[in-house]
Order: sequence, then C-alpha cells, then structure tokens
Amino acid sequence: MKPKKNTCKMIFLMIAWIVIPLGMSAQINVIFDTDIGSDCDDAGAMAVLHKLADRGEVNIIGVMFSSNANRYGVGACHAINTYYGRPDIPIGQYMGEDEIGDPNDSYSALIARATDKYGHSLVDSTTEIVSLYKKLLADQTDSSVTLVSVGHPVALFHLIRDPQGMDLVKRKVTKWVAMTHTDRIPQNDWNFGRNGTDKYIKELLKRWPTDAYFSGAGEDIITGNRKLPNTGDRNPVKAAYEFWPGNALKNGRSSWDQIAVLFAVRPEYFNIEPGCLRQNDNMETFWTTAIDPDLTKRFKVVPRIPKDTLEDTIETLMAENPR
Repeated sequence: MKPKKNTCKMIFLMIAWIVIPLGMSAQINVIFDTDIGSDCDDAGAMAVLHKLADRGEVNIIGVMFSSNANRYGVGACHAINTYYGRPDIPIGQYMGEDEIGDPNDSYSALIARATDKYGHSLVDSTTEIVSLYKKLLADQTDSSVTLVSVGHPVALFHLIRDPQGMDLVKRKVTKWVAMTHTDRIPQNDWNFGRNGTDKYIKELLKRWPTDAYFSGAGEDIITGNRKLPNTGDRNPVKAAYEFWPGNALKNGRSSWDQIAVLFAVRPEYFNIEPGCLRQNDNMETFWTTAIDPDLTKRFKVVPRIPKDTLEDTIETLMAENPR
C-alpha cells in the first residue's frame, strides 16, 4: 500500500528542515550573552551553539557572562568552551556596581571549581564585559555580527551608552536576538524585569539601534533527558542538567535559550511577526503588534516547525560529541 501524497510531502518537509540547513546556511559571527548558573537551558544553548559551529554554520567570537551576583558563571562557560575544543573563545564578565542576576547558583560553582575534571582554567574572574564587547566588535567587518542574549542584557545597555560602543553596534551588528517574555499580557520577566534588570530595559529598548528579534518560545519544548544522559561524565553540559534542582537529566527542561540560538543560526525554522516590545510603569514587559516608526525593526520569533522536530533537533545537537 502506497503512502498518501500528503504523508509523503510531510516526510519530505521534515527531512528538509533537518538536512537543508547543514549545507546551505551561511556562517554567521555570534557573540553569546548568558546568565548561566540559575537554569540549565543556558548550558544547553551553549552546547547547541558549539555543535552548529562544528557544522560550519556559526563562528563563536565571544561569550559574555551577564551576572555579577554569581561569579562562577565564568568558569562554567570556560568549561563548556573547553569541552567543545574552543578554550580560546574570549569570555567577558559583568562587573557593574548594581547586583545583576540570580545569586542562587544551581551548578556553575560545582563546574567552575572542577578544573581537573573539565580541563579549563578560568574559575571566577575574567575580562570586563563592555570593554570586551568593544574589542570584539572593533575586530569584525561591518554588518557581520549577531548578538544573542539569553540572560540579563544590562551590558548591552552600558555598551550603547558608551559613545564608542554605540558606534560599533551601529556599524558591526546586524541584529540582536534576545530570549525574553513575548506575550501580550505584561509580565515581570526573568531577563528583562527581575534580577536587578528592570530599570535598564526601557532605555535599552528605545535606543537599541539595530533590528531586534525577541524569542519567548520553548517552555513546552522539553530536552536534556533523552540523548544527553548517554554522553560522557566529563561533559559539563550533562553536569549542568544533572545538578539543576529539577534533575533535568532525568526529567528534561524547557528549551527557551536553545530556541533563541537556533533562530539566530537557522531562521528558516521560524516565522517572525513585526511589532514592538515595551515596558510599562510597573516594569513589566509585553509584546504589541503596534509598530513604532521611530524604532528600528522589531520582531517576535515564532516556531513554524513541529514541536517534536524542534525537540529532536535540539536534543541531537546537545548530545553530539565535540568535533
């Protein structure tokens, strides 16, 4: 019995969604900005980013740790970079006076201090974040950099408040992809409203000079519990999922941050909706379809491929051995 035409078409499309990006996506330069430590999807997002780099789809030019409430995120980032064979990726660290981020560390200190196990050298201190942003951007060609933030974007606020930083963003950055709340109902969002970030967001959203893409999907996309457990014990990403209080290595975890990374590199998996992200007087952010003509383009990111396909793609990338 032959399969129906619609069934054949769906099989073809699902294969295309997985295979086509491997051969056709142009390599992009990414700076990845994370608050790694309080949730494990940051570690999962770094795994996805590194495997996309192994496939030649992305060039990771820098990793930024956006929290000073937990200094060990630096070591966790370096352990993951080292595991994937890229220990020399520059890492920046937020050093502002205000406390930014979640002081409750789920796993990063355990990973950062285990230098003998994971082979990295950074533990809790590295280069100041804004100065590194400026250096990395200055070294790139014009219109060649994508910024992906899956944590607190306070460093980006300070970057564009710096005259040289603003000029570099305008010249070097093509787009900013941010993981944040994108519903129309206002919410005090983890990245854009809580953890000391709220007072920076309104100005950041108003003054950001390039196209911006806001990704809030991923809560129902559960990963980390199918293929990742089968990786080696020297995998710091596996450790992050195991040490996270919900034991994501057994139960899985939402994939908010992985979705943001996947959109930045494989936008063909997603639809985008024009509109605007705003902050109200209660410091809550919300999405509106009203377009502000005074701003550069703003878009909401919405997955267009099936949930199980996204889960399998993310899980596979997270679990593949380093190159």
